[in-house]
Amino acid sequence: MMSSGLGAVLEKSFAMKIAICFFGITRSLRHTFESISSNVLKPCRDVGDTENFCHFFQLGDINNPRSGERGELDRNEYKLLSPDWLQLDEPDQCLENYPIDRIFHYGDYWGDDFKSLRNLLHQLHSIKTVTQAVQSHDFDLVIFARPDLLYHDSIRRPLLRVVQSRNENEVCVPDWQHWEGGLNDRFAICKGADAIHAYGCRVDEALSYCEEYDAPLHAEKLLKFALDKMRIPISTMTTKASRVRFDGTMKEEVFWSGSRRLERLRRLFSQYCPPMNSSQGVELTAKASNDARALN
Repeated sequence: MMSSGLGAVLEKSFAMKIAICFFGITRSLRHTFESISSNVLKPCRDVGDTENFCHFFQLGDINNPRSGERGELDRNEYKLLSPDWLQLDEPDQCLENYPIDRIFHYGDYWGDDFKSLRNLLHQLHSIKTVTQAVQSHDFDLVIFARPDLLYHDSIRRPLLRVVQSRNENEVCVPDWQHWEGGLNDRFAICKGADAIHAYGCRVDEALSYCEEYDAPLHAEKLLKFALDKMRIPISTMTTKASRVRFDGTMKEEVFWSGSRRLERLRRLFSQYCPPMNSSQGVELTAKASNDARALN
């Protein structure tokens, strides 16, 4: 028998309107859709009335030397998501909307001739586009989800927790891979108009981030910067998901969370490894972060 507390939450939540936003490219949706259906779409439908919003870039093929992906893409793969709202754009044109020369002036974090930075700006534009579509409606919750992720766990529990939260605005993000003090930007649950805007339109803060820190644009740190700027409460969820490549290969992820484990690793490192000077430490940290993190 369902507890009265949970029953009240569910009864209340059935009146909620939930937008599920997909963005970017659908390179592996045929491999990830089953997990999306079970662990993202169904939990949302169990909690309220849902609509699917999709913005994708139309690519005929993929050729990414860094990820090893190369082949022809299915332009109709997005139909698996049964979008209620859909916009398809050609790539590159969106970059004209942003001060990319000024952003590029602050450097290339990934060191690959700005290819990853351009990919990041495309992704951020896609998120903004689908967010603006959502903002013309009155949704209580917005789920942002990459379609190329295989979701290992259901978002049901964090979804109900956000529903119960007394915060007018809140963003719930995964509790793993907060690179360099940023926030995981793979998927999120957003509650409240300010939270939805801060998360979804953070590309508008890209240049401000670079100017504030006099540093290259960094995906996870930009997210934290944008949420902090609007003082949005942040919570975390243990839900895990792995990137899936064009050919169905699953990318190995680092599913550890937060600074406590990192501090434990640092203590072990200092205990068993010889000391190094500060420049060596900075170089090693930067290399490890670059090696571990892949945008696409």
